[in-house]
Amino acid sequence: FQFSNPPKPQSPEVRRRVRSPEMFAARIALLAASTVFFVNACTNGTPQWDEGAFTRSLIGGSVGGIVVGILVVVIASLPLCCGILKQFGKWIGAASIILGILAIVIPAFGSMGACGPWVDELCSASCTGCTSSQRSDIGALCNAVGFIIVYLGAWGWAAIVLGIVGASLGCCVCCGCCKAKMDPPPAPVGQAQQVGAPA
Repeated sequence: FQFSNPPKPQSPEVRRRVRSPEMFAARIALLAASTVFFVNACTNGTPQWDEGAFTRSLIGGSVGGIVVGILVVVIASLPLCCGILKQFGKWIGAASIILGILAIVIPAFGSMGACGPWVDELCSASCTGCTSSQRSDIGALCNAVGFIIVYLGAWGWAAIVLGIVGASLGCCVCCGCCKAKMDPPPAPVGQAQQVGAPA
């Protein structure tokens, strides 16, 4: 009587890939695609969508938002904490507020960009094709799932934190807080008093 060989333990690299946000995003997208296929009940085979491009777009959006957020924090800190370029404080503060808000939404743009090729491949694999209404519905589903993934599992939350901090620092710069406050103008020098009688 022989016992079957126990399953081999997964290597740390395999466990890391399975638990990574990229694989989680790909599994959610595949689940959504399978649901649509079962509803249509007619396909031309499994769609060969580029999983790597999908995950890279999600991660790329988050990285872009994080980079912009870091730049905003650094630039806004120059006049606020160091007193550097405080003569341009109003312009730096306004730009920091705008770019801070932009850093928050950049990850969402990445998730939207990831859904276009996925929807195209899904519709091309369906034997009935997709109407414009169906394409919009599938795209909305993908955007909703990608929005959740990019902000919770693909470091998009870090872009939110940095964007809020950068925009808040920009508000402080505009208000002239800390070292961003402009120095008061020097008091006018009075005329020297005349000593002695005039000649």
